[in-house]
Amino acid sequence: MESTTCRNCGDSTIKKFCPSCGEQKYKRILMKDVLGDFLSNLLALEGPILRTIKDLTLRPGIMINDYLQGKRKVYYKPFQYYILATTVYFLFFYAWGDEILVMFSDIGADANTTGTAAQISTFQQEMNEFQSKNMRLFTFFQIPMYSWLIWLFFRRKSGHSFTETFVASLYILAQMLLFGIISTSFEFFHTGVSLVLNAIFMFIYLPWVLIQLYCEGVLKTILKSFTIIALVFILYGLLMAVISVVWIILLR
Repeated sequence: MESTTCRNCGDSTIKKFCPSCGEQKYKRILMKDVLGDFLSNLLALEGPILRTIKDLTLRPGIMINDYLQGKRKVYYKPFQYYILATTVYFLFFYAWGDEILVMFSDIGADANTTGTAAQISTFQQEMNEFQSKNMRLFTFFQIPMYSWLIWLFFRRKSGHSFTETFVASLYILAQMLLFGIISTSFEFFHTGVSLVLNAIFMFIYLPWVLIQLYCEGVLKTILKSFTIIALVFILYGLLMAVISVVWIILLR
């Protein structure tokens, strides 16, 4: 005899869906069910993802403000969007990781004139392994840095809480990571060009977002944005330096 008990909550039911928890009445899983779930999820995600990418590209500050003001269903959630961006970025990075890390380490080696070739080679190998293993964690450190500095510079004008500024930073940095996939691709054609492209994009994109988001004077917002980028660069560099020194000391 077929069971009429809900296998999710234990309530008795003979209906297609449980009146208590909404679980569908038990049936064997068929291939059409798997394909149906896949297609429904794909179609459900397509709209929010595409609209989020488009609006963060064309009208980023306006889109972020809309989200903070409650227009949220049409956009991909900030943490999910950031995780998606980092996943795509690091899948690309790990697919070409060895080549890219060698290119970046060559830039540092060219600037180093104090060590022997053997010392430089050993240091490159150690740093490549260290960066490859921990790059995703280091990238995440930029979020609280940008969040705190943006909140510090614009809190009086916007009235946003730190958490709301954190949400804005998630969207901004996720979009920068997606652009980083494009810019890093140019590294295969000319060593060091991705660093220039990333810098140009950052110095254009962040002021553009903040001008739209906070509606302050254009020149004032640009100066604040450049200051934020410079401070993040310094803080991030110091953090990386401290971690690297500690890592080298512990390793050796």
